[in-house]
Amino acid sequence: SMVDLAAERQRLTQEIAQAETEIARLETRLADQAFLGKAPAAVIERERGRLAERQDRAARLKQELERLG
Repeated sequence: SMVDLAAERQRLTQEIAQAETEIARLETRLADQAFLGKAPAAVIERERGRLAERQDRAARLKQELERLG
């Protein structure tokens, strides 16, 4: 029904916003030379992995939102 579609669009929009907030946070951290200089390589790699996951998730959510129209 239309109500279900509206609720789903709203849910997707909120999830996209959350993912984009997390992406911005991770990008800022990974651009911080102080962080990169003192963090262990494993931590940096983990954060890069999280960034890639969030970017993939945001892209999938946006596709799903577009599909709903």
